[in-house]
Amino acid sequence: MSNISEQQIQNFVAAWYQALDFHLPIEQVYPMLASNGLVMTFPDGDIKDYASFKVWYDRVTNIFFDENHFVNEVKITPNGNEFTLDILVGWQASWWVAPAPKSKRVSMDATQRWVVRSSQQNAFGLEIASYNATVEPFKYSPGFARL
Repeated sequence: MSNISEQQIQNFVAAWYQALDFHLPIEQVYPMLASNGLVMTFPDGDIKDYASFKVWYDRVTNIFFDENHFVNEVKITPNGNEFTLDILVGWQASWWVAPAPKSKRVSMDATQRWVVRSSQQNAFGLEIASYNATVEPFKYSPGFARL
Protein backbone atom coordinates (compact mmCIF):
# COMPACT_ATOMS: atom_id res chain seq x y z
CA MET A 1 0.00 0.00 0.00
CA SER A 2 2.87 2.33 -0.89
CA ASN A 3 4.16 4.29 2.09
CA ILE A 4 0.64 4.74 3.50
CA SER A 5 -0.39 2.00 5.93
CA GLU A 6 -3.85 0.58 6.51
CA GLN A 7 -3.58 1.68 10.16
CA GLN A 8 -2.75 5.22 9.06
CA ILE A 9 -5.92 5.28 6.94
CA GLN A 10 -8.03 3.81 9.76
CA ASN A 11 -6.67 6.45 12.17
CA PHE A 12 -7.44 9.23 9.69
CA VAL A 13 -11.02 8.04 9.18
CA ALA A 14 -11.56 7.83 12.95
CA ALA A 15 -10.10 11.33 13.41
CA TRP A 16 -12.41 12.76 10.75
CA TYR A 17 -15.53 11.46 12.44
CA GLN A 18 -14.25 12.53 15.85
CA ALA A 19 -13.80 16.04 14.46
CA LEU A 20 -17.44 16.01 13.35
CA ASP A 21 -18.68 14.55 16.65
CA PHE A 22 -16.85 17.15 18.74
CA HIS A 23 -17.51 20.08 16.39
CA LEU A 24 -13.82 20.95 16.31
CA PRO A 25 -12.96 24.47 15.20
CA ILE A 26 -12.97 24.60 11.42
CA GLU A 27 -9.29 25.59 11.39
CA GLN A 28 -8.54 22.11 12.76
CA VAL A 29 -10.74 20.44 10.13
CA TYR A 30 -9.47 22.23 7.01
CA PRO A 31 -6.08 20.42 7.05
CA MET A 32 -7.95 17.11 6.60
CA LEU A 33 -9.34 18.35 3.28
CA ALA A 34 -7.61 18.88 -0.06
CA SER A 35 -6.97 22.58 -0.57
CA ASN A 36 -7.26 22.12 -4.36
CA GLY A 37 -9.73 20.00 -6.31
CA LEU A 38 -11.95 19.14 -3.34
CA VAL A 39 -15.23 17.42 -4.26
CA MET A 40 -17.71 16.56 -1.51
CA THR A 41 -21.29 15.41 -2.09
CA PHE A 42 -23.92 15.58 0.65
CA PRO A 43 -27.71 15.24 0.44
CA ASP A 44 -27.99 18.98 1.05
CA GLY A 45 -25.46 20.07 -1.58
CA ASP A 46 -22.00 19.86 -3.05
CA ILE A 47 -18.78 21.30 -1.68
CA LYS A 48 -15.92 22.35 -3.96
CA ASP A 49 -13.60 24.36 -1.70
CA TYR A 50 -12.96 25.56 1.85
CA ALA A 51 -15.51 28.38 1.53
CA SER A 52 -18.39 26.04 0.60
CA PHE A 53 -17.23 23.55 3.24
CA LYS A 54 -17.41 26.33 5.85
CA VAL A 55 -21.03 27.08 4.91
CA TRP A 56 -21.93 23.39 5.31
CA TYR A 57 -19.88 22.89 8.50
CA ASP A 58 -21.26 26.02 10.19
CA ARG A 59 -24.80 24.88 9.39
CA VAL A 60 -24.50 21.26 10.58
CA THR A 61 -22.54 22.10 13.72
CA ASN A 62 -25.28 24.54 14.68
CA ILE A 63 -28.13 22.09 14.02
CA PHE A 64 -26.91 18.71 15.28
CA PHE A 65 -25.70 17.87 18.79
CA ASP A 66 -24.93 14.75 20.83
CA GLU A 67 -23.41 13.28 17.68
CA ASN A 68 -21.75 9.89 17.53
CA HIS A 69 -20.21 8.27 14.48
CA PHE A 70 -19.36 4.56 14.59
CA VAL A 71 -17.05 3.25 11.87
CA ASN A 72 -18.25 -0.25 11.08
CA GLU A 73 -16.13 -0.99 8.03
CA VAL A 74 -13.47 0.59 5.83
CA LYS A 75 -12.58 -1.16 2.58
CA ILE A 76 -9.38 0.25 1.13
CA THR A 77 -8.60 0.08 -2.59
CA PRO A 78 -5.24 1.48 -3.75
CA ASN A 79 -5.45 3.47 -6.98
CA GLY A 80 -2.09 4.89 -7.99
CA ASN A 81 -1.18 7.64 -5.52
CA GLU A 82 -4.68 7.66 -4.04
CA PHE A 83 -6.88 5.28 -2.07
CA THR A 84 -10.58 4.73 -2.51
CA LEU A 85 -12.29 4.08 0.81
CA ASP A 86 -15.71 2.44 1.00
CA ILE A 87 -16.93 3.25 4.48
CA LEU A 88 -19.94 1.97 6.39
CA VAL A 89 -20.57 4.39 9.24
CA GLY A 90 -23.30 4.51 11.84
CA TRP A 91 -24.44 7.97 12.90
CA GLN A 92 -26.61 9.12 15.74
CA ALA A 93 -27.45 12.75 16.42
CA SER A 94 -30.08 14.98 17.93
CA TRP A 95 -31.44 18.22 16.57
CA TRP A 96 -34.01 20.76 17.61
CA VAL A 97 -36.05 23.13 15.51
CA ALA A 98 -37.75 26.01 17.36
CA PRO A 99 -40.45 26.13 18.64
CA ALA A 100 -40.80 22.32 18.83
CA PRO A 101 -41.30 21.09 22.40
CA LYS A 102 -38.71 18.31 21.95
CA SER A 103 -35.62 17.55 19.97
CA LYS A 104 -35.45 14.73 17.42
CA ARG A 105 -32.98 11.84 17.35
CA VAL A 106 -31.70 10.15 14.22
CA SER A 107 -29.90 6.80 14.08
CA MET A 108 -28.78 5.41 10.76
CA ASP A 109 -26.09 3.72 8.72
CA ALA A 110 -24.52 5.52 5.77
CA THR A 111 -22.37 4.07 3.02
CA GLN A 112 -19.77 6.59 1.94
CA ARG A 113 -16.97 6.61 -0.61
CA TRP A 114 -13.91 8.75 -0.12
CA VAL A 115 -10.75 9.26 -2.12
CA VAL A 116 -7.76 10.13 0.06
CA ARG A 117 -4.18 10.92 -0.83
CA SER A 118 -0.92 11.73 0.84
CA SER A 119 -0.64 15.18 2.42
CA GLN A 120 1.71 17.18 4.58
CA GLN A 121 -1.14 19.35 5.96
CA ASN A 122 -1.78 17.26 9.08
CA ALA A 123 -0.26 14.68 11.42
CA PHE A 124 -2.10 11.82 9.68
CA GLY A 125 -0.33 12.39 6.37
CA LEU A 126 -3.60 12.15 4.41
CA GLU A 127 -6.27 14.44 3.00
CA ILE A 128 -9.75 13.93 1.60
CA ALA A 129 -9.88 14.72 -2.11
CA SER A 130 -13.36 13.32 -2.76
CA TYR A 131 -16.20 12.45 -0.38
CA ASN A 132 -19.58 11.02 -1.34
CA ALA A 133 -21.84 10.80 1.71
CA THR A 134 -24.67 9.00 -0.07
CA VAL A 135 -23.36 6.07 -2.11
CA GLU A 136 -26.49 4.17 -1.04
CA PRO A 137 -29.72 5.40 0.56
CA PHE A 138 -29.44 5.91 4.31
CA LYS A 139 -30.55 2.93 6.40
CA TYR A 140 -32.55 4.40 9.27
CA SER A 141 -33.02 2.55 12.54
CA PRO A 142 -36.66 1.83 13.38
CA GLY A 143 -38.32 4.29 15.72
CA PHE A 144 -35.91 7.16 15.07
CA ALA A 145 -36.51 10.40 13.18
CA ARG A 146 -35.51 10.81 9.55
CA LEU A 147 -33.71 13.75 8.06
